[in-house]
Amino acid sequence: MSILIEGIAFPLGAINVNGWGVPFSEADNAIKSLKTSVVRICSRMDPHGCDYLGDPNSELGHVVDAWQDGDNVMCRAEITDSVASQKIEDRTWKQNWSIFTGFLDIDSGGWGHGIAIESITIVNDPAWETAKWNVVSAAKDGKRKVHTISPFKILASQSKGDEIIADEPTVEELKKQLAEKDALIEELKPKAESVPGLETQVADLTASNQKLEKDLGDKTKLVASLEKDKATSLPLEKLDERIAAAIAKHDQENEVKNTLAAARAKFVAARKEALNLDTAEDEFSSMSAADFEKLASELGTKLGAGWDSGPDPQYPAGGGGSSGRKSPIYDPYTKTYSQGA
Repeated sequence: MSILIEGIAFPLGAINVNGWGVPFSEADNAIKSLKTSVVRICSRMDPHGCDYLGDPNSELGHVVDAWQDGDNVMCRAEITDSVASQKIEDRTWKQNWSIFTGFLDIDSGGWGHGIAIESITIVNDPAWETAKWNVVSAAKDGKRKVHTISPFKILASQSKGDEIIADEPTVEELKKQLAEKDALIEELKPKAESVPGLETQVADLTASNQKLEKDLGDKTKLVASLEKDKATSLPLEKLDERIAAAIAKHDQENEVKNTLAAARAKFVAARKEALNLDTAEDEFSSMSAADFEKLASELGTKLGAGWDSGPDPQYPAGGGGSSGRKSPIYDPYTKTYSQGA
């Protein structure tokens, strides 16, 4: 079972919560590299940890297309991992994603140049709030269907840097409208009974104020949430430290694996030479490098210390057989033959 998901990968010309953005001049670079990117999901503790390491085990699928739509770069991806596809169908994960990209330089304004996107990762909190996806089609048992999953509603206006690019009012504008209508209601209430139709106008104004109060409450909560996300997001200057730590950990794990592989190779060679036994790949899989080194040494292979094959055994003149002489006896310690008693 595979699933196609599609949505805004990132806006052009907009600084994200980590303090950097993709300028319009980098649209072609960004789109070209996005088309060759994979889709991943990392640990909740480090939403881009698997991206730093290029972990193939975290890949859910790949991007099948990317294009520019106005100020946004759009992305369509195929989720080929069957477990991930089911989790998406079950709405286990939030419908947000975030690009992981390299670049040649970031200027003083926070704009990246030489953009080279490596992956797009499903996350809880995207760097751009508009970076969201929907399921656009699913394939199961050879049949395709079209549907969307959209439990989210964007309440806030979208931002382009510090510039508001939507027509929705700000918190301050809502407060101003609310105060003006409250003052008007107080002014009209005393005259409502004596002036025909005025009572209806007061009721309409009151109902309008109730909606304004709700809108103001929603907007205030959203602004507080965005401020919290911005405060807890990873600052750009900390990114190098996080990448360096991830690389160091990866190098350390590789060193341990290489040491274990080398020690096991010694043991396999020693076992073959000393006992003439082959070792299957799945044998002795739980042993440590120290165990292999010790056993290789004890078996006495030329690859390890402590084994001296010595000279070829010396046979006594003559030998056993039909002559009636006694058969020679082999001494494993001296590796020589002696005449039997």
